[in-house]
Parts: sequence; C-alpha cells; structure tokens
Amino acid sequence: MPTKTPIPVARAQRSIAANLSLARRQQRITVDLLAERAGISVPTLRRLLNDGEGSLETYLRVCRILGLLDGAVAASDPLNTAIGRIRADEDTPLRVRR
Repeated sequence: MPTKTPIPVARAQRSIAANLSLARRQQRITVDLLAERAGISVPTLRRLLNDGEGSLETYLRVCRILGLLDGAVAASDPLNTAIGRIRADEDTPLRVRR
C-alpha cells in the first residue's frame, strides 16, 4: 500500500530536479538530446526534471550524461557520514538478521 511521501523526501526530490535541470541548461543540452543520450523517453525525462520523480536508474542515466555520476555515487558512500566513519573501525556484519 503506497504511503504519502515524507516532506523532507519531497523537498529533496524538488532540489535534485532543480539541480539536474540547471546542469542541463548550463551545458546547453536540449531535453530531446538528453533523453536520447540517456536512453529514456522525453516524458520520463520531463517528469524527472520537473518533479524529481522517476526510478533510480533513470536518475543515474541522466547524471552520467551530465557528468554528475561520480558525485551521485559518492553521495551514497556511508564513509562520507560521521557514523559511517565511526562504524568503519568496528566489525561490520555482512548481513543484519532479525
């Protein structure tokens, strides 16, 4: 059952959409060309650029074309967080079980 998107997540979606849109415009790439290079449809790209809605794969495809892929990957690195750096010194389990 779908739940309502939390406000911080919706805010992040809008910010990411604005960032991607700005990067596209700064590089002077048309929506049609970006969609073609990313291998996605124009409506899918517009949904991502306007509302921040889409799959993770779509986001990463667009980031790759705009030269932002390495930054997107780095943003998800747990060692870039305080708790991640602290836990790196401990024995991290391969799996967490109930």
